[in-house]
Formats: sequence, structure tokens, C-alpha cells
Amino acid sequence: MSNAALVKFTVGIFSPVILVIFRSALAALMILPFFYFTKSSFKIKAKKAYLLLANLLFAANWLLFATGIQYTSVIMSQIIYIPTALIVAILGYLFLKEKLSQNQVFGLVLTLIGMSVLIWGSTRSQDILSFGKPLGNFLIILGLLSWSIYTIVSRKISSIYTPLTITFYNFLISAIFVSLLIPFKLGNKDFVLADITIGGVLGLVSIAFFNSVLFFWLYQWVIGKTSAFISSLILYVTPIIATFTGIIFFGEKLTASLVLASALIMIGVFLATAYQALKINLKV
Repeated sequence: MSNAALVKFTVGIFSPVILVIFRSALAALMILPFFYFTKSSFKIKAKKAYLLLANLLFAANWLLFATGIQYTSVIMSQIIYIPTALIVAILGYLFLKEKLSQNQVFGLVLTLIGMSVLIWGSTRSQDILSFGKPLGNFLIILGLLSWSIYTIVSRKISSIYTPLTITFYNFLISAIFVSLLIPFKLGNKDFVLADITIGGVLGLVSIAFFNSVLFFWLYQWVIGKTSAFISSLILYVTPIIATFTGIIFFGEKLTASLVLASALIMIGVFLATAYQALKINLKV
């Protein structure tokens, strides 16, 4: 998630459930005028089950990430999301009978080694400023799996619904679904109006517009124009942004083990996903 720093800041003011509800509801309201200008339709045409599944996976990703980021670092949360494209390829192999190349298998091995280093470091250090705590990283990994499956499912409906329609229902269903969790009091704080700050409101509005409406509409547009695999490559720039924001705003630490694990994961993902395409484009 490219908005890790903003989410970590805002979840310090709102509980994860309240954050996701407000974020989803605001984003849905912000996107409504675009239906008028683009003459898009709210109508649900076909593959309703796929659309609902995509919405629920979307909501799960947001909630799991917002909860997990409380117990881990911004840097770690984004490193965990690096293998998204590789996981999409593996899911394609398992459920869509797509083939895995030799490069993908080798890349998977390197990525697993890198992830093992991260898990070992998290278990050993329990340091929220570097490797994070196991609970936080586990929730982030579940969010990663939700996002990867969402990417696959979205590809199934991208030819039927416009990016605007898919994005709107993602927000709407997320707000409704997560609202059902309010009675369970998931989170570390109750919602108290007096505790809301201007910074918290600005953070929430920024997440809703820049990291929700704008980002996910572009993401759905890329899925529709290319493939779920190509669209997942968008997420690779986020670890660089996360490193700077984590160190500058949250005092996080970039350790040697963290750098090593990140390098293994990024090399593995590159070999598994982008290497062959790069060779073809460069005609090597």
C-alpha cells in the first residue's frame, strides 16, 4: 500500500475499523460526481458473485493493513508487499493452470529466503521500528494475500464493469461490511469526537482522495488495459517511498538484515516477473 505512512499516522487517532469506514465512505462520496460527468452506470450487470468477492477482498485488505501497521514499521509493511506480482503468478498457476517459468521458480526461492529472513528478524527482535512485531507482520501478510486475490478476481470483471464502477463498489461495500464489525470493538481505542484533531481529519481526507479515489481508479484502469500481473508492478516503487517516510517521520531504522532481506526479495521478484519482459523489450 502506497499510503502506509499516512495510514500509520491516522490510525494513531482513529481505530482501524473507524478509519476504514470513514475512508471508504468519504472515497465513495468523492467518486459520485464522476458518474455524472462520465455517464457511467451503477447497474450491476453480470458476475455479481465475482464483484462481491472483489469488494470483500478489498475491504479485508484495507482492514488488515490498518490493523497490522500499528504493530510493525512502515518500511517492513511495504517490503512485505513487494512480492505481489509473484504471488499473482503463483495463484494463476494454482487456479488458472498458467505455467511457471524457470525464472519464476528461481525467483520464488529467492523471495522465500528473503521473507524467511524478515520473519526470523521479526521474531527475534520484536522491534516495531525495524522488523516489526510478528502479529503486525502476520496481519500485513494476510492483507497481501487478500490484495493478490483481489487483483486476480478484478481481472475477471474488468471487461464487464468500468474502472469507475468497480472502484465505487469497492468503497461502498467496504464501508458497509466494516460497519458491521463496530459492535465487536476491533481496535485499540473507542471513537471519541473530542479526540479528533485537524491533523487527523486532514490525514483521513488525504487517504480518501489521493490514496483511495485516485490510486484505485488508476489501478483498475491499468488492470482493464493490461493485465492483473502488470498492474501489480505498480506497487514496486512504494518500498523506496516507505523507507524515506518511515525514517524521517517515524524514526524507523534500516538494519543490515532488513536491507539483505529486501534485496533478496526484490531480486527474486525481478527474476520472476520483469526479467523476461525486459529481455523481450530490449531484444536481448
